[in-house]
Amino acid sequence: MQIMNGTEAHLEIVENLQSLPVRMQVMQAVLLLPALLAFSIASKHLDEEWDMWKSKYGKKYLTADVEKFRRNAWEATWQKVRDHNLLADHGNKSYRLEMNHFADLTTHERNSRGCLMATQSAEKPMEVNKYRNTINLPKEVDWRKEHCVTEPKNQGSFCGSCWAFATIGAIESRYCIKHKQLLDFSEQQLVDCDSRNQACCGGLPRYAFEYISEHGIMKKEDYKYVEHAEMCAYQEKDAIKMNISKFYVLPEESNIAAAVAFEGPVTVAFAVSQDFQLYNGEGIYDGDCAEEINHAIIIVGYGTENDEDFWIIKNSWGTEWGENGYGKVRRNSNQCKIAEEVATADIMGNREEQ
Repeated sequence: MQIMNGTEAHLEIVENLQSLPVRMQVMQAVLLLPALLAFSIASKHLDEEWDMWKSKYGKKYLTADVEKFRRNAWEATWQKVRDHNLLADHGNKSYRLEMNHFADLTTHERNSRGCLMATQSAEKPMEVNKYRNTINLPKEVDWRKEHCVTEPKNQGSFCGSCWAFATIGAIESRYCIKHKQLLDFSEQQLVDCDSRNQACCGGLPRYAFEYISEHGIMKKEDYKYVEHAEMCAYQEKDAIKMNISKFYVLPEESNIAAAVAFEGPVTVAFAVSQDFQLYNGEGIYDGDCAEEINHAIIIVGYGTENDEDFWIIKNSWGTEWGENGYGKVRRNSNQCKIAEEVATADIMGNREEQ
């Protein structure tokens, strides 16, 4: 069903009435009065929701035409979220959606957002790591409880840098697990200086781990994120040089779980659909997926809920997405190709300490 504002609804009804004889126009007008009233109330309700939504997310548009375009996209999203959550209310969907900061994008815009290079472009194969003990794993793992996960960050709308945020998030956690110190590292350094990746046009964490192994990484406070690529401002004297013993990819979800349990968070690729962008963090995401992987996120733990296995993922869309920046994704089913591009690195210690 297409949503119309009150003016459009009134015009459509008036046009239909004008095509009828006078007596029938009067009768139809009386019969349609409740419908007109309902349209008016619905329009006012949407106007109020639109204003509150704009205020909540600080949305401002340059022209009235731009705002009208975004309002139409927002109303289509409103209908989609409403219909989905009605199904969830009746137990027909296992997760819920919300009108978050992506709500004024069109379906095409949401489906075309991507920040990964094609994995076929990898210049050389990475080491594949398989764990021998994948049976006696802990039933649940959550590195947030060990205070070794930084707060979810926001890559912004204008830079396809998810690959950098996923890499840095995994490095931050693994550095903390090794050294008992949680630091914020610089995504901008990777965006500006990692020449094997493509800055705001996409990249692969596997390349970024190799870059950090060779150059180290600066703190976020010394090299702040600006949501676009600039000239490389890397300062070797300010970089923490890490002794990364190996960086590798992981096959199969049992190996991913072992790596997360025994070593720490890992980066994964994900085939994001518009449902995932509107996911509110409630329930386990097992919904629609894109045809190809197009986004990088971090697995920071796993568990089971109502006999359903799930991954705990950390995203780079700010705390306004999901459950304060986190979500749950169905596990052991390769949901949205989550097991097809998994990379991480083992940190042995600072080189200065060796």
